[in-house]
Amino acid sequence: MKTAAIALAAGIALGGSGAWWVQSLRAGAAIALRNDQQSKQALTQAQQAQQATENKAAGRLQHAAAQQDNTHAYTQEIQRLEAGRAADAARIASLQHHLRTTATQHAQAASDAAACRDLADQHQRLAALAVQGAGVVGELGDLVARRDAQVALLRGQIATDRKLLEQSQ
Repeated sequence: MKTAAIALAAGIALGGSGAWWVQSLRAGAAIALRNDQQSKQALTQAQQAQQATENKAAGRLQHAAAQQDNTHAYTQEIQRLEAGRAADAARIASLQHHLRTTATQHAQAASDAAACRDLADQHQRLAALAVQGAGVVGELGDLVARRDAQVALLRGQIATDRKLLEQSQ
């Protein structure tokens, strides 16, 4: 009987130790599975972050290229306007010269009578006003063209910035 009790106690001890060993293996497998899942999740997050960074970089490159194109177009437009302004200045100078010549000729023709003198004086005043007006018109035309170019540049910049904002969202 003592032998049976010892055998029974030994069997219970061995059975308990085997169960503990199986539990230990199961816990180790669960930890390994959890670590594997966490590693996969971390890899997925890293890949998503990299993709987002690449998308942002591509958007910023497009924005920079659009800004450069916009600035180049503005520079070209300003150069074209400057050339036009120079040509307008030459035409205005020629017109002023012709007006002065005409005013001088009319003043000489009106030398014999008072009515002719009054008419010549009025003509000279009108010619001087026309010369001033031509200069003002030329300057205003140049100013309007510059403002139009600035507005076009700003519109292009706004469109470029809107694209960047849309891509960032």
